[in-house]
Amino acid sequence: MYALFLVVFSNLLGFGIIIPLLPYYAEHFGANPNEVTLLMASYSLMQLIFSPILGRISDIYGRKKILVLCLIGSAISYFLLYFATNFALVLFARSVAGLFGSTTAIANAYVTETTSSMNRSKGMGLIGAAFGLGLVFGPVIGGYFGGGDINNIDYKTPFFFAFVVAIISCILAYFILIEPKKRNKQFISINFLDSFKDLIDLFKIPALLFLIILSFLITFSFAGFETTFALWTERAMNWASRQTGYAFTFTALLVALIQGVFIGKLTKKFGELKLLITSCFLMLVGLFFITLSAQNLFYLTIALGILGISVGLGNPSLNSLLSKNLNKGIIGASFGVVQSVGSLARILSPLAMGNLFYFFGKNSPYNFGAFLMFISLLIFFYYFFILKKSIKT
Repeated sequence: MYALFLVVFSNLLGFGIIIPLLPYYAEHFGANPNEVTLLMASYSLMQLIFSPILGRISDIYGRKKILVLCLIGSAISYFLLYFATNFALVLFARSVAGLFGSTTAIANAYVTETTSSMNRSKGMGLIGAAFGLGLVFGPVIGGYFGGGDINNIDYKTPFFFAFVVAIISCILAYFILIEPKKRNKQFISINFLDSFKDLIDLFKIPALLFLIILSFLITFSFAGFETTFALWTERAMNWASRQTGYAFTFTALLVALIQGVFIGKLTKKFGELKLLITSCFLMLVGLFFITLSAQNLFYLTIALGILGISVGLGNPSLNSLLSKNLNKGIIGASFGVVQSVGSLARILSPLAMGNLFYFFGKNSPYNFGAFLMFISLLIFFYYFFILKKSIKT
C-alpha cells in the first residue's frame, strides 16, 4: 500500500506543478477564458472515453502494467507542453494526458483488492492523502519556478520539472509496486461485450445510481472552482501563478491532512455516509464564500480552508461507498465508469463555468456550484426519507 502511495504521490506532484500555470500558459498564446477552460474539457473528454477501457484491461492483465502505461503517457504530455508553440499544441498535450489519465480508477481498484471492507476508507484515505500531498507540493514548485510577475512567467522550467517527476513515477511503479493477486481463469475469460453489459447494469442498481449522481454533481462543482480559480485570482486579487499556486497548496494541504490523518477515525465514529453529507454542505459554504472574498485575503483563506476540508472528507467516503456497492468481478472497469462519469462532469463543467465566468462575471461559477451542492443535499433527503432506500456501508 505504501508503494502505491509513493507512486500516486509522485504522479500527482507532476500534475500539481502545472495546475497554477496552465491558464496563464493558454492566455500567453492568446486564448480567452472560454478557450482556457477547454484545456480541462479536452483532458476529461479523453478520460471519459478511455478510463473504462483501461480499467477493464487492468482487470484482465493487471493493475501494475496499466498504471505504468498511464504514467508513461503523463510523461509524454509534459514533454509536449514543454515544446508547445501555440494553443493548439497545449490542447493536444492535455488530450494526451487525459487519454492516459486512468491512474485514479486503477489506484482505487488496487486499494479495493488489497484491503478489507473494514479498512477500505483508511486505504482510500491513504491514497487520497498521496493525491493531496502531490497537490500540496506541486503548485508550490510550479508557482515558485513560474514566478510572481504576471507579465513575466517562466513556463519552461516547471514543465521540465513535471516531466522529470513523471519519469521518476514510472520508475517507482515499475520497480516497487507489487501486482495484486492474479485473477482466476474464469474471470480472465470474460469478454468485453459481457463487461459492457455488466457496466450498463451498474446504473440499474439504485444505490450505485445514487452515488454516481452525487459524484457527478460534486465533481462538476469542484471542477468549476479548479478551472476558473486562476482566472478569478488574476482579476479579483491581481495574483500571478506563484500566489495562485500557494492558494492551491493551502487547500491541498488540508485535503492531505484530513485524508492522511483523520479520515479513518472519523469514518469509524460517524460512517462514510454522514461524512459525505457533511462534505456536500461544506462545499456549498466554501464555494459561496469565495464570492465574498475579492481583495480580502482573510475571507479567501476561510473559503479555501472549508473547501479543503470538504474534499478531504468527501472523496475517500464516496470512493469507499462505491467500492462496497460495486460488482466485485469487474472492479477496475467499474471504477473506470465512475471515473468516466467524473470526466463527463469535468468536460461539461469547464464549458459551463467558462461561459458563466465570461458572460455573467467572475463569481457566477461559484454561485452555481453552491446551488448544485444544495441540490445534492436535496437528493440525500429524497433518497433516504422519501424513497426510504439504503446502501451498503
